[in-house]
Amino acid sequence: MIALSFTTKALLVEAPDKLGEEILSSPLHRLFLRGQMDAKFNENSATWEILWEHSKGEQLEKLIAHLKKYQIPYNLDAECSSLIADLESARGEFYSILKAGLMAKKKLPKNNEDSLLASLSPTFKRRLTQHQLHAVYHLTAIRNGANFSVPGSGKTSILLAYYHLLRSVGAVEAILVIGPASCFEPWEREYKLCFGRSPSSIRVAGNTRGKRREIYSQHKDYELILSTYHTAARDVQDIIRVLSRRKYLVVLDESHNIKRPQGGKLAEAVIRFSEFSERRVILTGTPMPNGLADLWSQFTFLWKNMLPLGTVDNFLRDIEKKDPKEALKSVRHSVLPLFFRITKSQLGLPRPRFIIVKCELSKLQGRIYRGIAAKFLSQAEERPEDRDSLREWRRARAIRLLQVAVNPGLLCCARNEFSLSAMNLTNLPMGSAIEHYADYEIPDKILKCTQIAKNLVKKGKKIIIWSSFVHNLLMLEELLKDLIPVVVYGEIPYSATDADELTREKLIAKFKTDPDCRVLIANPAACAESISLHMACHDAIYLDRSFNCAHYLQSLDRIHRLGLKPNDIVTYYLLKSLDTIDEIVHDRLEEKARNMREVTEGALPGEIAGFWSDDLGGEEDTDLDLVENHIKLVASKP
Repeated sequence: MIALSFTTKALLVEAPDKLGEEILSSPLHRLFLRGQMDAKFNENSATWEILWEHSKGEQLEKLIAHLKKYQIPYNLDAECSSLIADLESARGEFYSILKAGLMAKKKLPKNNEDSLLASLSPTFKRRLTQHQLHAVYHLTAIRNGANFSVPGSGKTSILLAYYHLLRSVGAVEAILVIGPASCFEPWEREYKLCFGRSPSSIRVAGNTRGKRREIYSQHKDYELILSTYHTAARDVQDIIRVLSRRKYLVVLDESHNIKRPQGGKLAEAVIRFSEFSERRVILTGTPMPNGLADLWSQFTFLWKNMLPLGTVDNFLRDIEKKDPKEALKSVRHSVLPLFFRITKSQLGLPRPRFIIVKCELSKLQGRIYRGIAAKFLSQAEERPEDRDSLREWRRARAIRLLQVAVNPGLLCCARNEFSLSAMNLTNLPMGSAIEHYADYEIPDKILKCTQIAKNLVKKGKKIIIWSSFVHNLLMLEELLKDLIPVVVYGEIPYSATDADELTREKLIAKFKTDPDCRVLIANPAACAESISLHMACHDAIYLDRSFNCAHYLQSLDRIHRLGLKPNDIVTYYLLKSLDTIDEIVHDRLEEKARNMREVTEGALPGEIAGFWSDDLGGEEDTDLDLVENHIKLVASKP
């Protein structure tokens, strides 16, 4: 128990709005209270700045306010001075690491390349490219680092090579990977390719609480432990105990999942693992899907004690005040030594082909489309005033038009993919036609999709068909049943403990390995991340697309990845219904993709516009404004 001075007791006990227990939760904050408060308080001293930089700004702000309010002067005692010395020493070490990181980002010296290759062989079986070797070299220089290379560049191989080097010198003993469930199978498969043997691995996610505790108690039996972010957040204390008893390299795969810098339960949980892990690495090709704020949690996980981006309050305040370009420049300067990136152009992949397939609306489909637009126009006065409600209202209108443009029968389907119930057809002139649409015709888009698929299969090819709507996936499954397709969407689990249960992993493995299975039908939300299909498939058909540029670009990369041969031809067939919202979506995705290429070819990949689920401000407002203008234009036609 800390002995408090008289003035401190008065502050904590007698003040009507006392500081509260949360102020005393940090040893650093307790040092302030323990100090002799008999000298003038100097907020701008070098000492104060050092302490501020290593503390939680919000709590210290509360302390400052009370000290000023009650005019309590103080100076820092010897123990606090000792702490400052320790902090300065640590910062000095960190600056050395930053310098080493900058040097390691330059061209990989030939002698270092030879040394790395010698250290990896002969037990590491994967033949790494020079870019991948350079990424490994960078990690060895900074110890805890980020790899922001584009999807398909071999980030898992890079990490396993780094792990091999660490394990060979006794720096770590095992790996804990935290990521989406879709990354589990790729990690296990890549491990076998890198080391020529299957890993002693265990998947924590998907098990009961009792089973997970059993796994944690037996953690030394496994070299590779795989967990999801949500499972890790539920089992924080168990994982801390595991990390405390063995030297682990902790990897955050698709680390943008912990992007929320404030109030993010996943981020808060994972950051707690930082101080208990021997080494730390984050992997993602999209580190800032919504902007600079997404970076704070990821880099704080890597260097929790050093806070490369400062305290969360100061960081968020700074990037909000600055001009966006200046903010990006400042943040990039702070983290540049700590991350490595391989861009798409550096991979030397064959250039893909894009074929636009124009589709016509039938007379019935056209009447339904115009009728829905007219209904939407008549509902203009029903616009919600609340900002969030208005955005959801506008999103729903855009999704309804996307449904009609591909298949009006979707309006009667209640599915989870866009959180929309079946449309209320009451008092809608075309309501009966919509309700029984499937009895009248098959849309031109779906007919052309099946025709292209059958023609490609006749040529001996495997194909993937993408659609945002689950009902379309199931409809295509029936129309193409002679091709023995597999269908993957969100309601199908990634993996399961029951050997007989149908899972995404089994379906994807069937598509990749079964010569009789020629077609994979999937939606991007369920199958666009952490999955490689390029060794089996070079052709993709897009039945429909949304404004979600991230899903679109990720889905493209499933078949356009490192490992393609120079003469491989990757082809994308983009189906587009004329004079519909499809044309707006196509143009917007082209524009966003161009902007993305400019960003992703740079050193630090920037904001990804186009997520339906996040508040993207101007980007999404532009999408939805274009849709509203389109509604007016369509509804005005006879």
